[in-house]
Amino acid sequence: MKFEKIGEGALRCTLTQEDLARNGVGLDDFFTNTPNARNFLEKLIHIAEEEVGFRTSGNMMSIQAAIMSEDEIVLTFTESQVNGSEIIEHLRNMLSNRQAGIQQEKEDELDVLKELSQGETKQKESSRDAEGYVYLVNFVSFARVRDFCRVLPGTEKAKSRLYYLDKKKQYFLWADLNQSSRQYIYEFVASSMEYADSIEKDSSRSNYLEEHGKIILRNHALETLAQL
Repeated sequence: MKFEKIGEGALRCTLTQEDLARNGVGLDDFFTNTPNARNFLEKLIHIAEEEVGFRTSGNMMSIQAAIMSEDEIVLTFTESQVNGSEIIEHLRNMLSNRQAGIQQEKEDELDVLKELSQGETKQKESSRDAEGYVYLVNFVSFARVRDFCRVLPGTEKAKSRLYYLDKKKQYFLWADLNQSSRQYIYEFVASSMEYADSIEKDSSRSNYLEEHGKIILRNHALETLAQL
């Protein structure tokens, strides 16, 4: 592992698969916010204090993650003013934010999430584990979602739909990747960091889009958009 101070209260850590294995951590731990992931991140901060003199003022830290290759992962730690619940939510969905970190949401984005949440029921709790790798990705323009699909490797095993929410002028790509390879899932999430506004595990929020949004592509949205 390699540490580099990149500014006041900011740290970049480059890790290899061997580093993760040596510490008993896998990429899946970051997806699901396991105790292993949380303990490992705390350990990295302590090591950075000793090796490169990284110091924090005690504020919460935002964490950005990027998969650079099959064997290299880069984590960027930055002191943040967001509250603890937002940090926990970020760890739960690490690798699932366009900027690969926690940022305070714009009011319009928060409004969308609140509206989507209104469509959830008790089914959310019972179905969350069963859904596995089902994602809802938010884009600000059609060009962004098209470019996102173009950079992904082809797959016939992913189920996908594209919605448009007129009220907020935003596009939502729903994708079920449970039958896709683990590598495809990683590339899907990593690419969303560059092209998407946000990405989250879907837990019935697509039901709101079915009712209030416009369906642009009912089937094979990923493949269709990649060919445009």
